Amino acid sequence: MTRSFRLAFLLGALCATPLAAEPGKWDVGDLRRIMMDWLRDNGRALPPASSIGPMDPRLSVAACDQIDISPRGGSSSTFNLHCKSPVAWSYVLRTDQAGAQPVGHVDAEANAGSAAPSWRVVVPKVDLPTGAVLTAEVLEERLVASAPPSQAIKSIAEAVGLRVTSAVGPGLTLTTRNVARAPLVAKGENVTLVANGSGFEISVPGLAEQDGYEGDVIVVKNARTGVALKGRLERGKIVSVMQL
Repeated sequence: MTRSFRLAFLLGALCATPLAAEPGKWDVGDLRRIMMDWLRDNGRALPPASSIGPMDPRLSVAACDQIDISPRGGSSSTFNLHCKSPVAWSYVLRTDQAGAQPVGHVDAEANAGSAAPSWRVVVPKVDLPTGAVLTAEVLEERLVASAPPSQAIKSIAEAVGLRVTSAVGPGLTLTTRNVARAPLVAKGENVTLVANGSGFEISVPGLAEQDGYEGDVIVVKNARTGVALKGRLERGKIVSVMQL
């Protein structure tokens, strides 16, 4: 066998064989596993892992610390994967629902009067876009026959006031991966600026210049003078400032 023929043979073998992921890298198997985890955590039907794709078996991307997964447009089977850190990248995956197995999607009535084990979860009644703040009116509690993921939210009281971090459809189990604590005030929201002195207190209307949680020092604007100030955000959307 000539040297050139041996090199061609080796290159062909490498191209035809899936490569193991390098340290700090994700391969085809990693992306399929992450997609399956997301489907399971969101109460979606689970397709065979091999049907998630299409993907080149030689695919290799940087391992991701912070990844967002969301349905693409109105599709229920195509998803955008977007890595934010440490290296930004995006990938589109399609899931073939043929042979998919349902996960955690049973109405509460299905278990009424049954001695079978059941678990309580919280699901939206409507589509919840990214950024929506959860209220009791858009949520309901259900009993499911399959054990939900450990991150599942178990009561409406636990969910109210949280903000949606990735869009969730009606009837899908809410988990702590879908939501985060909502800020007390959002940028552009009206607040009350309060300044205290020796035996007096002055309050004027203001405008938040950034999102803020209780206890944060945020930038605000005096609505009367337009002057930008800093102050500590307190309950009732009150901002304690040094001067007005």
